[in-house]
Amino acid sequence: MINSINQSGLLGLARSQQGMAKTANDIARYPVKGSQTNLNRSLLELRQHEQLAKANVETLKTADQTLGTLLDELA
Repeated sequence: MINSINQSGLLGLARSQQGMAKTANDIARYPVKGSQTNLNRSLLELRQHEQLAKANVETLKTADQTLGTLLDELA
């Protein structure tokens, strides 16, 4: 169970990183003539990916604490 929670947290974190990279690339291309980038939307998406990354880090921390508690109880 803890392993699947860790996998979920790590997968979510990886997706957040990929989203941040794509959005950062869109922002970097913004001043390029002909770019279809909406700067306000890209900045909002970047913030959303940041919040998702933080949530996934908290998931990983909680799984770690839960595992620690279980080990302490069984010891």
